[in-house]
This record gives sequence, C-alpha cells and structure tokens, in this order.
Amino acid sequence: MRESYLIDAVRTARGRQSRPKKGFVGELQNIHPASLGGKLVDALLERNPNLPAEKVEDVIYSTTTVCKEQASDIARNIVLSSNLPQTCSGVHLNRYCSGALQASAFASASVRCGDYDAVMAGGGEHMNMCPIGSDMDYEHLPFSPEMTQKYELGSQGAAAEIIAGKYHLSQEEINTFSVKSQQKAYAATQAGKFKNEIIPVTWIDQDGHEQILDTDTNIKPDTKVEKINELPRPFKEGGMIHAASSSGICDGSSLALWVSEECVKDFDLKPRARILSNANYGVDPKEMLDGVIPGTELALKRAGLKIDDIDRFEINEAFASVPLAWMKTLKVSEEKVNVNGGAIAMGHPLGSTGGILLATIINELERENLRYGLITLCAAFGMSGTMIIERL
Repeated sequence: MRESYLIDAVRTARGRQSRPKKGFVGELQNIHPASLGGKLVDALLERNPNLPAEKVEDVIYSTTTVCKEQASDIARNIVLSSNLPQTCSGVHLNRYCSGALQASAFASASVRCGDYDAVMAGGGEHMNMCPIGSDMDYEHLPFSPEMTQKYELGSQGAAAEIIAGKYHLSQEEINTFSVKSQQKAYAATQAGKFKNEIIPVTWIDQDGHEQILDTDTNIKPDTKVEKINELPRPFKEGGMIHAASSSGICDGSSLALWVSEECVKDFDLKPRARILSNANYGVDPKEMLDGVIPGTELALKRAGLKIDDIDRFEINEAFASVPLAWMKTLKVSEEKVNVNGGAIAMGHPLGSTGGILLATIINELERENLRYGLITLCAAFGMSGTMIIERL
C-alpha cells in the first residue's frame, strides 16, 4: 500500500456567537458556511501553487447540524463556491465533534488505497445560522424504540458532570484548568502561534464597516478562578460544570490537503506529516464523553507506540472534565497537553474542531522540532475519534 501525506492544514479563526439583545453580531454571522469552506479551498490552492486544481478529486467535509444553510451536500456546495473545477466531487459526513478528524482519516486512507491522488478534508459549523438542535424535529425524533429501551440518553452537559464524579475531579481542578486554557490561548495568540494556520476572513461589523477576522476572538485572558466559581451550574444541582468550564459556541471551518507520494514527486510538494493510526471508540451514551481514554489506548496500540512516546496532545476541551479525566487516567503531564489552550477559551465549532486541532498540532510539532502528536475528541452519543500523526 502506498503512502499518504499531509501537505497543508488551514482554518478560519473562530467567530463569536451573536448576542441580539446586546446588539453584537458575531464575526462570521452573515457569511454562508459553504462560502467559509470555499475560502479555505482557495487558500490551500494558493498556498500550494504547484498542485493543479484539477488534481483535487474530492472534498470530504463534516458538519454536525445538517439543516438550513448546512443542509444538502455542503461539500459539493463548497466545491462549487471555490476555484476548484466542477470535476471535483464532494461528500458530507457527520460524526459530530470528531467529524473533521474523521474526514482526514478517510481522505488519507483513500489516498493510500489508490482511490485518490489529491483530496481535501475537514469540516465546519455555523452555530449562528444553524444552532445546536435546530436539525431536530421533536415530533419525529431519530431515536428508535430499540435504542431508547437499551440506553438512557442525556445531554453532554449532564455527561460532563458524570465524568467529573466518575474520575473524582475537584472543583479546584476544573476551575484552574479552565483559567489556564484562557491564559495559554491568549499567550499563544499574542506570540503569533496560530498565524500559519488561520486564513483571514473579511466581515462586516454592526456599524457596516469592513473588518478582518484573523484571530480567535472568544478568548478571555482576565478570567479568574474566584469569579467563575460563582457561576450557576446548569447541568446538575450542586454540580461542578459551568459556562466557564465548557467550550464556547462559535462558527468556524477547517480543511487539510492530503496527497499521494506520486503527487509529491510530480508536483514538488513538501509533506508535513502522515497518519500513523486512527481509532474510533464508543462508550455508554449517557456518560458519553470518556471514549477518548480507550480510544487513545487503541490508537497507541495500532501505532505501536506508548503514551510517553507522544510529544504533544490535543484533547478537545468540550468540557474541562474531559481532558482532566483523560490526563488523570493515562498519567500524562499537563505540560504536553493543549499547550496553546483549547475550546474552553477559543470555542468549539463542532464539526470543524478536529481539523482545527490537526492544524494546530502540526504547527506546534514543527515549531518545537517534535515528532509525534495525538488528537482526540469526544463526540455525541458516546463516540470518540483519535488520530496519531508523525511530523516529517
């Protein structure tokens, strides 16, 4: 089987949620999600001019909330919104929060087996246009009687509380981790660590002025432990999870370019990384969020690596209890985990986040001259996605 290489990975900055009562319009509120994806397609073509656009055969793209502007096959709509030729196809997938990571896993595997020579993969979520749950018809739910008889279904927030209790986390641990996420994200932004992955997007503010979004604007560096401890606990009476220990609602898009070794040679491309292993793992849908632990163990086994071999980890901060439980169970130092902050600070645009973390970790490995990176995300109804990459 031939090799598949990651050539480039880009993303938009995360745009904030609009707040109509306060007169605030989110940065990406009025930009169509297919347009956001199209801008990233064009950026990848511009950043890699040796690769002819007609060599890209497919776009694999993930969203979680499939309705309104994200309905239909958004991947094909992205192709037709971009500078790719109409010969390029597009396929949409949904694995909830780990979807963009799965898109890259599918893309790389398809290149390896010879189905593609060049393919783009990623995901997006426009949480302003398509809010969580807006794809649900509550008179016609997609849950079968067999499913609801076998399993107790709940919210992700309730699951975050279950994980906090199951792994004996303290309120101090949760609050401290949440504040550190803000501080690390702010420091990384100030140091320009995200510049190589973020594609600037032009937007119109509430006063009609043209602005450029080129940084994650949700970060709150002045967050204090004492202040967030006073926040209400919406998921459980007397619980530990609050708004400041939960990922922020936002808009965003991510996209990666995967090619064959023949493409690398024919068009003088520079490989940045390759996938060593990919793993998906399911757990009890009521607990929902700790599939990242067995998923990590499975990915390590498939790669023939130990946890200590990995140089950097990106554990999606859907809620603070997720990476904290992961670190506690697998005995990993926080010095290697989410070193540039995470979704608690910068936001979690659901179907896009796996691709965002891929872009972030490859840039971090290159910057620090490190070799192995692991990305893992919990996903709805008890799923998780994990990927181990090797920097080249």
